[in-house]
Amino acid sequence: MQLSHVDPAIIGVWRWHGIFTALFVTVMAVAFSLPNPALWPLPLVIAVAGVAFAWLWPPVVYRHLQFGVDETGIAIESGVIWRSRVALPRIRIQHTDVSQGPLERRYGIGTLKLYTAGSRHVKIELPGLNHDEALALRDALLAEGWS
Repeated sequence: MQLSHVDPAIIGVWRWHGIFTALFVTVMAVAFSLPNPALWPLPLVIAVAGVAFAWLWPPVVYRHLQFGVDETGIAIESGVIWRSRVALPRIRIQHTDVSQGPLERRYGIGTLKLYTAGSRHVKIELPGLNHDEALALRDALLAEGWS
């Protein structure tokens, strides 16, 4: 099975998620440090570290997220530190969904969600697919006699 990467636009989505998270944590740090002037540099440190992490980490995650589809099913490899490979036979797929949040819609990508029965991976998600490709893949995985 030939593995390929998801759409690189997912890097932008993950960066925005990271920036929003860093902003939230920075606001909480400001509220925490206001009564104590010795802690006033803390929000700045958190903001800089959060934005740096939000900018540098998504490309690393992208390099380690791959998927492949063949006549037997789909395989998804992911993880930077703890790597995993989930191979899902077509016969085990009960239903599928494609979802988009506001940022994913802005970047034209979606998340393919695969639901199975009788396994430890009841819901498997593959983020970062081009939205049209995700819809086509969703339909193809459920089609009878697909090859």
